[in-house]
Parts: sequence; C-alpha cells; structure tokens
Amino acid sequence: MNLHASFVAAALGVVLTVSPAPAEPGIAVAVANFDFLDTSGEAKDQSETHDRRLKALSDFLRQQLAASGKLELIKLPCEAAQCTATDPGFEQLAQQAKQAGARFVVIGVVKKTSTLIGWVEYSVLGVDDQRAVCGELITYRGDTDESWRRAAKFSAGQIVSRCEFGG
Repeated sequence: MNLHASFVAAALGVVLTVSPAPAEPGIAVAVANFDFLDTSGEAKDQSETHDRRLKALSDFLRQQLAASGKLELIKLPCEAAQCTATDPGFEQLAQQAKQAGARFVVIGVVKKTSTLIGWVEYSVLGVDDQRAVCGELITYRGDTDESWRRAAKFSAGQIVSRCEFGG
C-alpha cells in the first residue's frame, strides 16, 4: 500500500513538473489605417479633430485585437503614413502585409453622416487571394472621442468573435 502511494505521488510529481505546451501562436493579422469620409455637410472644419480621432481609432483597434490573445498583430511598414485601402491601395497593403508575415489584413473606413450618426465599415481580407474573410458595417452615435473609441472596441470584438480565419 505504501509502495502504491509512493508510486502515485512520484507520478503526480512528474506530471506537475512537466511544463504545459506553449500556447499556439495567434493568427498573423495586419491592420491598415482606416479611411475617413465626411458627408455630414457641417460648416465647421473639423479635419484636425477627425484626423486625430481616426488615428486613435486605428491604434485602439490594433490594441484591442492584440489584447484578445487570438491574433498576432503584424505592423505594416507604411503604418506611420497614410497606409489605407485607398492610399496606397489594397494590393500594396496586401503585399506589405504578406512580406511582414501577416496572413490577413484589416481595412476599413469611418463615415460621418451627421453630428449624431457615424459608420465604421471594415473588411478582413486574405493577403494571398484578396478574398474577404468577413466584414461588417456598424453604426455608432455621436461625434466624440468616446463614441469613436466605442466603435473601435465593438469592431475589434466582432472581428475576433465572428471572423473565420481558418487558423
């Protein structure tokens, strides 16, 4: 009986000292900066505010996607510049993303239709075949830093939970 207990204790000790297998690395995804389209017709020039919010939205989206633990964020070489689906264009973004090691690239646009209504439209595309894995058009209310941040957070959650990356 004592020998049996010793054997079990020794076996458990071996099991407990074996380190768990490393977590599988996340899917490599690059996130382009988002484009902006303002059709609100407001008289006041808010381009500086919108440029700042657009950068913050793209940065926060990247942060949220990385924090999910399911995706490995790959930095695009053009990220500090325009770096959108419109400029330099999707083909160049896909090429840059692929060369950097990404399998997918997220592109998108923020559309402001009024002081009260905005839209975020995003697509996740494969860099090899340029086919959409998923995409969505979401609406948000308000033209404030916080409303744009909530839109980025919601978009990140949708990307992580709804996109089929084929990992």
